Amino acid sequence: MFKEFFCTLYFQNHLLKHYFQPCNIIICLNKNTTIEVLNLLRILTHKHSFFKLRQPESNNLNVDLEENYLLNSSLDENKLLTSDTCVLLGVNPRYEGSKLNLKLKSRHFKGNFKVIALGSLFNLTFPNTTLGTNAQILKSLVEGNNLFCQEFINSSNPVLITTAEIFKREDAYGFSNLVKFLIKHISLYTQFNSQSQLNILSPTLNGVGFANFNNLETIKNRDFKNSAGIYFINNSFSTPNIKKLLNLKLLNFFQNYKYKTKLIITQGSNLNMKQLGTLKKSFNVANHLFLPNTVFFENPGTYISTEGNVNTVVKIISPLGQAKSD
Repeated sequence: MFKEFFCTLYFQNHLLKHYFQPCNIIICLNKNTTIEVLNLLRILTHKHSFFKLRQPESNNLNVDLEENYLLNSSLDENKLLTSDTCVLLGVNPRYEGSKLNLKLKSRHFKGNFKVIALGSLFNLTFPNTTLGTNAQILKSLVEGNNLFCQEFINSSNPVLITTAEIFKREDAYGFSNLVKFLIKHISLYTQFNSQSQLNILSPTLNGVGFANFNNLETIKNRDFKNSAGIYFINNSFSTPNIKKLLNLKLLNFFQNYKYKTKLIITQGSNLNMKQLGTLKKSFNVANHLFLPNTVFFENPGTYISTEGNVNTVVKIISPLGQAKSD
């Protein structure tokens, strides 16, 4: 009798282990996170499956090939000399990539080099021609109905540069296909020496390293619903995706959900009490823990540049107070 009882108890406990699902802990990362922190989090998620990594904004970037988020070798100084045309698609290299802007400026001073921009008006500190901000202009270039198509026909090794921010657009798939068709059609009439002339410029510090790390899922409403806590590392609550979650909750879009989130941990150099208060009120967060960390000049780290090079940043000044490194 006792033997049957203990056998039944053993099998019940064994079956419960299969049905047991621990509450997840969501870790939301910013693109400026260093390579060291990313590697530590990768080890943590492999060791404990209930830790889930998320990013604050959606990104439709294809990370299968590095050329999809890097500046390729066509922007080397020697190869850039063979080009006489540069097309900027929605990118301002003066503020998003100062090193790239210096390369283009140096090439312009050597003569026989045109810069055509599709986007807002901006001053690159050297002459350029702006076509406009409408995506229909890009479509007309692909169709061959634009006057500047003559520039492409007579050009030699044109360079196309765009930004990784275009992959946050809702029509990112269609926009990227237009760019691919533009490259394909230009290659029929001009001299192409390399296989890929499209260059992707990442405006964030470690955007390339973050894309190279993994294509993380975007934080969503179910992460707030099914997790025991959310850990924000160097995040800003002003991102469009998090703002959308807050606005939908204020409109009672999630009124039938019962949230079980007990704790929110924020790690950063700035504490925005107004946005944080809205977040706690919207999702019924009981506890909040803030971990002050050091700023960029107070923290050493390793980053991957938009050209694929590994750069090491050294600490310039010592942190004050209780701030710690990431």
